[in-house]
Amino acid sequence: MNSSLAEIILAAGNSDEDHSFWIQMLVLVVLGAVVGIISLTRTRAKKFKAQKQNRPGGGSRPYKHAGEQIRAVKDKYVEFFLKTAQPKTDSQELLFDFEAAGKVEADKQKKERDLSSGMEILDLDFLVKVVEKTRGKNKKNVTMRQLVFNELVRREQLNAISSKTLNIYTINKGNVYSKNIQCEAMRELTKRTKH
Repeated sequence: MNSSLAEIILAAGNSDEDHSFWIQMLVLVVLGAVVGIISLTRTRAKKFKAQKQNRPGGGSRPYKHAGEQIRAVKDKYVEFFLKTAQPKTDSQELLFDFEAAGKVEADKQKKERDLSSGMEILDLDFLVKVVEKTRGKNKKNVTMRQLVFNELVRREQLNAISSKTLNIYTINKGNVYSKNIQCEAMRELTKRTKH
C-alpha cells in the first residue's frame, strides 16, 4: 500500500504547476478519509468482539438475559425502598387527619377568587343604561346585556329598569336572551302590577 501511495503522490506532482497544489491537497484529503474509515472499522470490530465475549454464554442473541437483569435491578430497588418506607414505630394513631384536611379544603375553596362580583365597581346608572339599550343583536352586545342584567338581579335592583325595557326582555323576540332573564323580567313586571 505504501508503494501505491508514493506513486499517487508522484503522479499528482507531475502535472501543471497551477493545478498541482490543489491536486496534491485532494489526494491528501482522500488518503486521510481512507485512513479514517479503516481505523473506524477496526475499532468497531474490536468493540463488537469485546461485547460478544462479555455476554454470558456468548450466545447469538445480543440481549438474551436483559429481562433477567431488569428484574434483578427492580427487585433490589423495591427491596431497598420497602425497607426504608416502613415506619419505625408501631403507633395506632392516624397518620393523616382526613377531617381536618376536609375543613382546610373547604376553607380554601371559600377563599378562592370570587369571579361573579367583578361588576360591583360599576355604577347603577351605567348598568341601567347598558340594559336599556336593546337595539343591537350583535353577540357581544347581547352577552354584555345579559351579564349586566344578571348583575342587577344579584344586586336586587331591577326596579331601576323601565317597564318598557322589561317588556322587551320578557317578550324576547328572536330568543336572544336566556329563560332566566325572561323569568326575572316577568317577575319584576308582576311586582309592579301588584302595586
